[in-house]
Amino acid sequence: MVSRRRFLGLSAAAAAAIGYAASPTGFAAASPTRGTATVPSLTFVNETGRSAAFAYVHADVPGGGQGFLNPSTGRLDPIPNPSERMYDLGGFLRSHRIPFDRQVPLNDHLTGGRAYFSLDESVSFFANPNAGGAAGALVQPSAANPSDPSYRIAWDYCEFTYNSAGVWGNITCVDGVGLPIALTLVPGSGAEQHVGGMPAGGTAQLAERLRRAGGDWGRCALYDGGRLVRVSSPAKLPGLGREVFVGHYREYVDQVWHAYRADGGRDLRVALGDVWPGVTVTGRTHGDRLVLRGITDGSPDSFAKPGTAGSTAEADIFGCDGSLHGINATQQGRVAAVLGAAFCRTTLLSNPSQPDATSAEFYTHGPRHEYARAVHELAAGGRGYAFPYDDVTPTRESDLAGAVMYTERPDDWALTVTVKRPS
Repeated sequence: MVSRRRFLGLSAAAAAAIGYAASPTGFAAASPTRGTATVPSLTFVNETGRSAAFAYVHADVPGGGQGFLNPSTGRLDPIPNPSERMYDLGGFLRSHRIPFDRQVPLNDHLTGGRAYFSLDESVSFFANPNAGGAAGALVQPSAANPSDPSYRIAWDYCEFTYNSAGVWGNITCVDGVGLPIALTLVPGSGAEQHVGGMPAGGTAQLAERLRRAGGDWGRCALYDGGRLVRVSSPAKLPGLGREVFVGHYREYVDQVWHAYRADGGRDLRVALGDVWPGVTVTGRTHGDRLVLRGITDGSPDSFAKPGTAGSTAEADIFGCDGSLHGINATQQGRVAAVLGAAFCRTTLLSNPSQPDATSAEFYTHGPRHEYARAVHELAAGGRGYAFPYDDVTPTRESDLAGAVMYTERPDDWALTVTVKRPS
């Protein structure tokens, strides 16, 4: 299965060889070349119970910048490339709102695509200057910025990429849960693929579970008066590790560092996965660094201890960033993903061979990632995407991240995205 991080970084030329990516950099989109009349399609279904629902699709455009799907043509229209920052795209988007319950044919590739949905009012998008680009640089809504004009609107998104190799899509709860979303991919051949995601009313159910978890977990729920707007990932809370979740992972990180110490500890083994089959690197801690043996591609062979490289352990682990940042398509990037997932799932002490820990072990030891635990308990089939490295799959299990993909006949498929009521 191609992961969220991986498919968002794919290029048509590298699709068969690329490794685990850690940032959503796209490849240049191009118009599909088809030998048949087959055209893929996208359909949005509104099951929110609200008539005022908005939908948009954006993706990368050739030459740099972003564009929005035009439902009238099925093509990607580049956004304006303004001379000043924060150019309001409200006028541009009036003709790019995607209707619900109507099949929209796709006549362009959509690379690094996102489908945004909101209730009651539209989210706001802006453009920044993009020197030398074919389109402006898109400024998307932020669930982590209280001054963002869309902050108190109920909105959410899913991700997908469509190129000459096929289609990849996933739901994501990495930033939070605003609206429960489900995906259904009907390929031209083979079985239908369905990711049910969070249930109807799932946003409210998630908020209640985190409230019952106690501590700072209840602070993940954002209310506007008595109305629940969204449940944010802890990674998106301001003051993480300094004002909220202070010291949440500190003791666990110390225990991990002690268990794998160079003097008297044991080896931490990390399998490099399908890109480097059969290759495992080993690590031991030396002071504030985890040093790896067996990295062969020239990428960095050590990691700073979470919380020691200018950030807090909580920011590094919840956000899978900072000391756990992964470099795209490298052995270091694969190790970063496995380490980040093991920290979030608290399996590093119980299992020195990663990612061999089974999903039954997740969130049962040490300080629990209650948000990720609840997302997977609520999501259909346990398939969600609760943190950036949640696509790391246990060695003997299948995808947990809620993804669909089809490559056999790249232009012969239909994708339906269903948006459900949040409460």
